[in-house]
Amino acid sequence: MSYIEGYQAKLSKPKMGISMTFFVEVSLNNHQEESIKNFELALADMAEVIGGHIVSGAYDYLLEVVTPDLAGYEAFTRKLHKLTSVKDIHTHLSVRQIATNKSLPIYV
Repeated sequence: MSYIEGYQAKLSKPKMGISMTFFVEVSLNNHQEESIKNFELALADMAEVIGGHIVSGAYDYLLEVVTPDLAGYEAFTRKLHKLTSVKDIHTHLSVRQIATNKSLPIYV
């Protein structure tokens, strides 16, 4: 495996019409393999989700979500709540990003 996994362009969110970033905590109804698989497949089809992690603690997933405005976020949450595996969501609005273009630390 190589140290470099790929290259990508960093696009300007404002120029792309994105003005809002949210961090969304998602709890699932159950942790059966089929529910997890279906939830993760559904997320893959949601363009608003630009990052996600399975986490430990009070919720199961932490998603980074971008939208043009609050109406876009409301539409996203409606899609999320239609998924039968979703029990609950909690949202945090990003006011301002403070760390950008950080390089990975080198531990090898």
